[in-house]
Amino acid sequence: MTNRTDLAENQEKTNSPQEISGVAGARRMASERSTSKRKFLKFALLAGGAATLSLALPRGVNASSLGRSSTSLLSSKANDKQSTLKLSRVFRFKDQKTGAPQISAFPETDPQGETPLEIRMKHFTEIENFSFMGFVLAHETGGTYPKPISTITGLKVPDNEFQKLVDLAQTERVNDEQLGDTLLDVGINWEHFVASNNDQLIPAEPTKIKDPAMQAKIDSLDQITEALVAEVNLRSIDERRESREGGSHRS
Repeated sequence: MTNRTDLAENQEKTNSPQEISGVAGARRMASERSTSKRKFLKFALLAGGAATLSLALPRGVNASSLGRSSTSLLSSKANDKQSTLKLSRVFRFKDQKTGAPQISAFPETDPQGETPLEIRMKHFTEIENFSFMGFVLAHETGGTYPKPISTITGLKVPDNEFQKLVDLAQTERVNDEQLGDTLLDVGINWEHFVASNNDQLIPAEPTKIKDPAMQAKIDSLDQITEALVAEVNLRSIDERRESREGGSHRS
């Protein structure tokens, strides 16, 4: 997780995906991740309205054009309300245009906490919730027709090991359950990489650590996980549209 702003307070007041995606981070990661790619993933995650279009920047879709195409979805409010007992800022909602289940964007701000360690613990708990919710939704969507993972096309991550995995995954096709299983694998790795390095946390930035090489791995797992959840959201909307139109190629 990188750029962090005032999202936590805003998300308590409203469940609007626009509120979640509309804030801009003030701090940038040392890994210098692509701003336009980051914006693209955020729009894809919250508003899969471009699900049936070309989905990756290298294939001609930039963040600004995707944002314009999904304005109506971003401005709609979620139908589902979070539980009053919630401890995590990650939640599930319904897309207003299609009624398709969606997973909220991963928070861009630090969780609130009295100590740096508490903040970090809440952070990796949200990672686990985010990953598991995406896993469940992918299995619910249930499409058996293998397709490319469109949201990782052209994705660049700061760690070479994980970049090789991304490059390999771009050549493969997976059905929805396989997508969910991959998401859970990557997401749990992200959570464990964060949780295993609490002793190296930076007090002023408790979700980051002092070891730059390990932080690059964490950042890479972050980017991949968010891209995979974005793909789950897009497929969920695609499945809902196809079911309304009587599509049968997913079975």
